[in-house]
Amino acid sequence: MSHKIASTLFERNNFAYTQIPLRNGTTADQNGISDRVVYHPAVHSDSNSEEEILFDMQYTDEVDKKEDGKTYTVEEAVEAIGFGRFQLRLYIVCGIVTAADALEMLLLAVLSPIVRCEWALADYQVALITTVVFTGMGLMAPFWGFLGDRYGRKTTMRMFVAWVGYFGLLTSVTPNYTWILILRGLVGGGMAGSPQGFALLAEFLPSNHRAKVLITGSIFWAGGCIFEIFLASLIIPTIGWRWLLVFSAVPILTAGLLLLCIPESARYLMAAGRVEEATVVLQKIAKENNSSLPEGKLVKSKEIQLGRFKDLFSSHYLRTTLQLWLLWFCAAFTYYGMILASAELLRNETKGSSKCKCAYLNHDDYMTMIISTVGEFLCLPINMLLIDRVGRKITGAVNLISTGVFFALLQIHTKRWMLTAILFGVRGFAAATFSWTYIYTSEVYPTSIRTLGIGTASAWARIGAMITPFVAQVLLDYSVADATWLYGCICVICGVSAMLLPIETRGRALPQSVSTSSFEASDHDKESEEEENKEK
Repeated sequence: MSHKIASTLFERNNFAYTQIPLRNGTTADQNGISDRVVYHPAVHSDSNSEEEILFDMQYTDEVDKKEDGKTYTVEEAVEAIGFGRFQLRLYIVCGIVTAADALEMLLLAVLSPIVRCEWALADYQVALITTVVFTGMGLMAPFWGFLGDRYGRKTTMRMFVAWVGYFGLLTSVTPNYTWILILRGLVGGGMAGSPQGFALLAEFLPSNHRAKVLITGSIFWAGGCIFEIFLASLIIPTIGWRWLLVFSAVPILTAGLLLLCIPESARYLMAAGRVEEATVVLQKIAKENNSSLPEGKLVKSKEIQLGRFKDLFSSHYLRTTLQLWLLWFCAAFTYYGMILASAELLRNETKGSSKCKCAYLNHDDYMTMIISTVGEFLCLPINMLLIDRVGRKITGAVNLISTGVFFALLQIHTKRWMLTAILFGVRGFAAATFSWTYIYTSEVYPTSIRTLGIGTASAWARIGAMITPFVAQVLLDYSVADATWLYGCICVICGVSAMLLPIETRGRALPQSVSTSSFEASDHDKESEEEENKEK
């Protein structure tokens, strides 16, 4: 049968064919051109020419599933798997890492009054202890983000938890002020890798659960903060601040062991072109969740360049990147400023009009700090109520402006219970702001630059955190009004910036790479919806 006849038949959509060359010396008994062409293997031909190729044409209503070319993406796989036992296990492991990170961070607030007295430090020297931590975080944040996008989220997490635990333990034997600056700076450098856990969790969550689960992750941070203050109230008055450093480093080392029971991000594996590994990971997750993957084969992603800085400044992400840097700066400036300011306000209240700067926190001060830290749980209902109803941009604006209002109220001289209530409000909305920045940033950037985007934005957060000790611990000591008005005004400005973000990520699938197609499709859909609404 000629190639011309075969190709004509194949163009009919209800046919599939296979080429079967006849043995030497066979001939075909043809039944004509019909829905089914058969051959008799007993007949022989003497030619080996290309024309002597038999096409077995089998009529079928549906192509064989093995040949139908069905495929699915990692995004579709995550959506099909849904939320189940695996996500719950990953949520707990990443949450414990977050809680351990919070212990190291809150250590700064309770440690400052102690070393101020023990080593007779000036205000700027106390502020430097916090500043060097965030300097290390700022310098190392892009590095950890680069490692996360190039070598994987899980690998990078194991590296940073070992780093933080090791230098955290060394700080407990520091001989003097200079060494505590060096070692705490190294601890801060390791803590810059903490966003890796957030990115890993986000990449395994289906879209209808992502925002809510990420918001509730702040429970672990708040729990870690409360636990650290509770430890400080027990350990510092009894066995001393050095033992507090030891106990604070143990949880982060324990969290490192738990990372052995979680897989690498399937999104990262696909972006890196490691399709087989990604398939195995998704199959195991589907089995654990008692669900199934979509029919077909996992599509091998286009092997794209991972972790490229220039992609942050592409035409689609330039404005978003610049505004996010401002918002991360503000989030860290106000949140860590609140942590440090609360200790300073309570210390100033304890020492009263005395010119002596040495004043230890007492039991009532620790209780006030614990109650105000409970305010961080306020961010859960706020963000969960708003983020999927009114969108990410409005939620960010509400959080930031509310933080600014409560900050301005701190300058009012009032009773302890009212001060505690105001601290509660500031802490709640400041924590909600930080939670919101993580969620929005992890959603707006594609997989190829997600942890790099978070890492570079986090670097700007560390700049804000580096500056805030000189406001919360130095300027506040001279003028409470000047310090609180500064915090309030910055919050309001950033709240307006949140409203003006160019991309709304509510209901938007996590993009895989920097591409114009998804944005063009989104714009087209919006225009279509607007036209339909006008017609109605």
